[in-house]
Amino acid sequence: MPHLPEFENDGEAAAWFDTHDTAVFMDNMEAATETFDVARKLFPTKPMGVRLRADYLEAIQKAAEREGVPYQMLIQRWLMEKLSQEAPDLIAS
Repeated sequence: MPHLPEFENDGEAAAWFDTHDTAVFMDNMEAATETFDVARKLFPTKPMGVRLRADYLEAIQKAAEREGVPYQMLIQRWLMEKLSQEAPDLIAS
């Protein structure tokens, strides 16, 4: 069984993991036992109405079902992805 390479720092490890499939190493990895708290920040929201073609909405709902998320969440994710591409200076970090 192959073993993971040794890394000199976290940056080197991150770069390696970004470019390699780790599936072949899974049997040799130890189970993680550490726990940590995740801080979630809730952003204010506003309801809005958008008229969509019925077939578009059905396709979005099916895509969301495939990903296992509510369709409104998928729409929001897609909008944020496009906004970050087209106008990154207008979104808060």
